[in-house]
Amino acid sequence: MTRIKELLEQISDLTAEGEDGDDYEVEMQDPLSGDELENLMKQMTLPQELCDFYALSNGMQLLSEELYDADSLQHVDDIILFHSFDNGDFTCIATKKSEYPEGSILFMNHSPDVLVPVADSLYDWIDKVVAEIQAKGCLLHPADYFHQPDEQGVYSQVLNDLKGRDCELNS
Repeated sequence: MTRIKELLEQISDLTAEGEDGDDYEVEMQDPLSGDELENLMKQMTLPQELCDFYALSNGMQLLSEELYDADSLQHVDDIILFHSFDNGDFTCIATKKSEYPEGSILFMNHSPDVLVPVADSLYDWIDKVVAEIQAKGCLLHPADYFHQPDEQGVYSQVLNDLKGRDCELNS
């Protein structure tokens, strides 16, 4: 738990100015109790790093992005959806039953059939998201790279990885 705990402690007081001039903060929620975490683990198989996260904060506002509280998590086809772009696209974490390495972070374009790895772990994803929001004032969605193909960010490789696949981003 120490790695994710250290990261959350490092970012807990961060702020960032959004592209619209709004100030964004990191807002952690009260952690799940031991019983609540145990009940959640009975409902779905959680990667260890996600268990560690919920033992520290039951969801959070990560500057401009919301990470779901435990009641909002969705388990679909061996992945767990924990962040939404509010357009049918999600950020997910792979479970041990997934074809992806357990704990790896995936972009889902409307369907669990359309997944692209974007980070090796929740720690890495949070770290990259914070850096991107602080630098750009927002987290870019993969579709943003149509207009900014040379831009680099958390989801910058998604369009290339989806070339030739039948999905919403290629419509």
